Amino acid sequence: MKYFYEKNTEFLQSPVNKKFEEVLCMTQDDFRQWITDLRKEVVRLWDEKGQPPRVGYNEQEIIDQFNNMSSFPVHEFLNTDELTGEKDVIRNTSIIGNAVNQWFPTMMKTRINYTKDVSKGKSIYDYFIRDDLYETFVTYASRHFKRDSFYHHSLPIKVDQKIDEIGSLQFQPKTAKEFIEWFEDKARFYNTHDYWLESTSDDTEYTGYNEDLKNQKYLMISKDELLSLNVPSQCITNIEHKNSEVFRIRLFKKNQKLFPVGLKAFRVSFCQYAVNFPPLTAKYLYEKFTDHIKDKEQINIWDPSSGWAGRILGAMSVRDDRNIHYIGCDPNTDHLIGNDKTKYENVAEFFNTKTYRATGLFPHINTFEMYVCGSEEMRNQEKFQKYKGTLDLVFTSPPYFAKEAYSEDDTQSYKKFDQYEAWREGFLRPTLETAYEWLASDRYLLWNIADAMFAGEMLPLEKDSCDILLNLGMEYKGKLKMALAQMPGGNRIDAETGLPKAKNFCKVNNLWLKYEPIFIFYKK
Repeated sequence: MKYFYEKNTEFLQSPVNKKFEEVLCMTQDDFRQWITDLRKEVVRLWDEKGQPPRVGYNEQEIIDQFNNMSSFPVHEFLNTDELTGEKDVIRNTSIIGNAVNQWFPTMMKTRINYTKDVSKGKSIYDYFIRDDLYETFVTYASRHFKRDSFYHHSLPIKVDQKIDEIGSLQFQPKTAKEFIEWFEDKARFYNTHDYWLESTSDDTEYTGYNEDLKNQKYLMISKDELLSLNVPSQCITNIEHKNSEVFRIRLFKKNQKLFPVGLKAFRVSFCQYAVNFPPLTAKYLYEKFTDHIKDKEQINIWDPSSGWAGRILGAMSVRDDRNIHYIGCDPNTDHLIGNDKTKYENVAEFFNTKTYRATGLFPHINTFEMYVCGSEEMRNQEKFQKYKGTLDLVFTSPPYFAKEAYSEDDTQSYKKFDQYEAWREGFLRPTLETAYEWLASDRYLLWNIADAMFAGEMLPLEKDSCDILLNLGMEYKGKLKMALAQMPGGNRIDAETGLPKAKNFCKVNNLWLKYEPIFIFYKK
């Protein structure tokens, strides 16, 4: 039996996967009906077949991805921060290994909490299932699909742009009026392209959704000029959205389906969602911080919060010049397979049996063991006792208090300790104490955590973690900056300082990037 979903072809071939021009031309009633049908189809596939609104890979593509992990040059991830001159930025832009997400269709059902009442948190799944979020869904979908806010399907025509992709025609319009007259007289005949008029009040300023559009000038047309032209109704379907006096032209190629590219909107704009720790970044850290003991017969690594299996997959892919034994724990019962096995183990077994690491001429597999419990309870696990004082590395990305509700289990730390101070003392401190006591001398602890805004307050997760470890007697060795994937509008620049507004930021290859710290501690 397969415990992962595969490529979501049923959704992509579904009648709800409309062409861009079909949605563009819909009346408001037709558009709302399409939204209703879209939500129903997504929920049906998600609930009945474990297929979230993502594309995914088929089994052979997953195997191919995992095969590429073992030889991937992860040492190339380390970059210099141009702000400080320090070579301490991990920038991993590869998607290799991300197929592990397909073992966890509940990732996008994880609720993100913004208030102390964690019952009010929302997930991407909630936007598809909850009636009270229907109108919000319509608003977001209008922006992203009907008005193409990500510029996936239609681009505005730049001043002095040469148009040469419509049939055998070539044209370089000097004005928007000139373009419309030319298109209706000559280009429409080919029926390969069309255009629509966008209210400039929607996007007067650069939105952050497409870097290529930054600081560009476009053909503009006034409302009076537009009324004097013979413009088909499908081209002006969006002009009543806002009371605008000036419009720009968005040209598009016909017959483009909204999905798969449009699936990005659900993850980027509708709601925050749980993300996996990048498996190749985990591989890089395992190799870097066990290099001084790579000849050890077995390198024991504890991951106190196994999350979505990114770190166990990274551990299995560590190069074959050392023997890794991954020890993980997590209380999430959504990840159980039967009564005595987890999806973590299934991921590791898949890697160890399907890739060339097991089937090649010189097989070499790393090993693992899993515990279904929270890290604050790990010291009480009988089988874990034998590792006390012998662990070779502790590395994890723990929960950020109640920011993310990974499951509804009562054993989740945000439910056991519903106030931050109680969580810090009941979850964070005992986890770090266990890490310290179980770690051998001359070994490292890597702690990926960042301060988080919760209920209007910035939780001091970074300081509290570091203070606990320092008080335990560990030596602080600095931090690595794990650069995050670029998100639309995610690196806004402060007009006064010229610096990003994010709390943690760096600069690599003249590009501003947000980062999460990975704190490095050493046990003498």
